[in-house]
Amino acid sequence: MNTGNLQAARGRIQDALEKLHLDWNVASQTWVDHNADQFAEHYLQPIWEEFQTALPAISQLTQVVQSASRELEE
Repeated sequence: MNTGNLQAARGRIQDALEKLHLDWNVASQTWVDHNADQFAEHYLQPIWEEFQTALPAISQLTQVVQSASRELEE
């Protein structure tokens, strides 16, 4: 497994989350009602929470794969 692919995927996820957060900040300036609150609570918050856990896990996985790769080369 190419660890560069893992790192690149992590970077793309991080970029997408940042864009989603920025876009939501813009949208939430004009979309101010119960539906907006529900949307944020039921869709956005779970996404942000899941990926805040997933991103460090991807970094850890990258380190494990790099370590295994080095061991196999020896």
